[in-house]
Amino acid sequence: MTPKERFEAALRMEMPDRVPVFYQHLGGARWVLSSIGKTIHEGFRDPDIFAEICLETRRLFGYDNVMAGWGDILVEAHALGTEWRFPEKDYYPRPSKYAVQNPEDADKLRVVDPMEDEFWSVPLKAAKILQEKIGKEVPVVGCIDSPMVIGSELRGYENLLMDTVLRPNIANKMLKVITESSKIYGDRLAEIGVGTIFVENGTAGAEQTSPELCERFDIRHLRDELEHFKKLGLMTIVHNCSARPYIELESALKPNAIHFNITAVDLEKTFASLKGICCSIAGIDHQKLMFKGSADEVEAEVRKTIERYGHRPGLMIGPGCEMPFKAPIENIRRLREAAEKYGKY
Repeated sequence: MTPKERFEAALRMEMPDRVPVFYQHLGGARWVLSSIGKTIHEGFRDPDIFAEICLETRRLFGYDNVMAGWGDILVEAHALGTEWRFPEKDYYPRPSKYAVQNPEDADKLRVVDPMEDEFWSVPLKAAKILQEKIGKEVPVVGCIDSPMVIGSELRGYENLLMDTVLRPNIANKMLKVITESSKIYGDRLAEIGVGTIFVENGTAGAEQTSPELCERFDIRHLRDELEHFKKLGLMTIVHNCSARPYIELESALKPNAIHFNITAVDLEKTFASLKGICCSIAGIDHQKLMFKGSADEVEAEVRKTIERYGHRPGLMIGPGCEMPFKAPIENIRRLREAAEKYGKY
């Protein structure tokens, strides 16, 4: 099977030739950037360089997809008015001033077409380049933050959480504008011919909010967004890297896959709860094991995870979230090699 056939079979809960290996954002960026002599700063501004960097992740690591989106969690909020600054070192930008400083500022927010924004348009234009170059063989995955995640970078996360309790109308007003802008992103992605979209939703966790508030704000707008993406024919991956993820609330939305860190869940129960509902993208611990562990330890964890899932379709293996900038390349490659070794059907 081609990587695209393998990847999409798993998302459809069909039997691939082996367990696919999922690549997220710009994991292990140190090796990618040094290999081709490019910088993150250049990629943010130039779709050709962005695409070149993405292609290099595939050449260096050999995972089954490329992702036309990185882990800055700011590009959408910046398009909607949040100011940012780039650090002196070559890394993602940081917020310097949130767009919604006061509740009244929510009235100033306007729906944005990502293709008309200087920076948000870059990964979309890069996705078109990637789709034309490798899209027939390798899945190009679009990438967007969920409405709640974007809202946290428009208002400041603590302020947004306070709004959900004290000013729910303000919170919903912000999240509605964000959701409508995100739908347009899906429109543009579908026009390019990209077939899968990854939605970062690490705000849906019990360490951050109650299940009731999560349902009223986070899940409500995520549901609206996912329904639109599905109507466009996009396959959907919901990513949740929170410490205590509300997997059951997200699985009720029926995405094609849910991506989680296996150290944050009861793995047996999670696999059982998602069985027959959607694909499980089991994330190997990226913060300690992938970063500080040995390649042999990574292999052992991949093997154990595949064995615990069992010989049935609907599994991918990946890191638990974006791999650290300096994650050892031996560990990055061993994760793929282990899935190839132990994940054959």
